[in-house]
Amino acid sequence: MSIKESGVEFADEIHNELVKVRADQMELAQDLTERINGVANHLKRLDARVEKRFEAIDQRFEAIDQRFEAMDRQFVAIDQRFVAIDRRFDGLDRRLDAMDRQFEAIDVQFGEVGKRLDTLESTQQGMVTMQAEMMQVLLGIQRKLDVN
Repeated sequence: MSIKESGVEFADEIHNELVKVRADQMELAQDLTERINGVANHLKRLDARVEKRFEAIDQRFEAIDQRFEAMDRQFVAIDQRFVAIDRRFDGLDRRLDAMDRQFEAIDVQFGEVGKRLDTLESTQQGMVTMQAEMMQVLLGIQRKLDVN
């Protein structure tokens, strides 16, 4: 074999190797592309599942928010009831204070009546004592008249 032939053969072998390397590269690129597409499809499926879950979570949060809003409305209503009850208690306190003042006035009046009764009783006892003395005087006069 001559150098020319061996050079051509060598170049053919290098060319064949280069074609094989390119084919291998193409095959690897195809495998890599398929893998990337598979990962992309898998990511799309995962993304869809995550989206569904996020939508479900959002719906749950919306339901919870609605419940909280309902509870807030109930708390506002309860607070209003407590305010109304406080007003009623304030009114009752005012009425009880007025009743206390009236009872104090009645106590003062009873004290005055008690004093008047004490005065009346002492006056009555004085009159009874005076009547007894007058009876004694009259009896004394009648005895003197009877003796004469």
